[in-house]
Amino acid sequence: MAKPNRSMLLVDDDPNELFFLRNAFAATGGAVDIRHAESGEVALAEIARESPDLVLLDLSMAGMDGFDVLQRLRADEATRTLPTLIFSSSDRDEDIRRSYREHANAYLVKPRSSDGYRDLARNLEGFWYDTARLP
Repeated sequence: MAKPNRSMLLVDDDPNELFFLRNAFAATGGAVDIRHAESGEVALAEIARESPDLVLLDLSMAGMDGFDVLQRLRADEATRTLPTLIFSSSDRDEDIRRSYREHANAYLVKPRSSDGYRDLARNLEGFWYDTARLP
């Protein structure tokens, strides 16, 4: 039985993150179409055009940062329930607390190894696509 078409938008100004994430999903056999937006502005336009199933959102970006994007998503009725996971290199308690106050669905610290990215890919697919029921 073929897996359903699953989509994810990675919002990150570092193209290496896209490379690592795509490689991790390929290595685990994950069937997820990973799109990329290099800025908050591009992300909002992409989400409006083709709503992904899941958003991985970096906090530290030039211009519109991840908190700005999250606030805009939650303020819009069309994207209020879009599963949005913060995907940051920061493990600062204040960033984690603020993300949840702004209604992020989860806070993930970026892995530091290829094994960590593979674990992340398995966990994302296992929970967000196989177990959770998305709106």
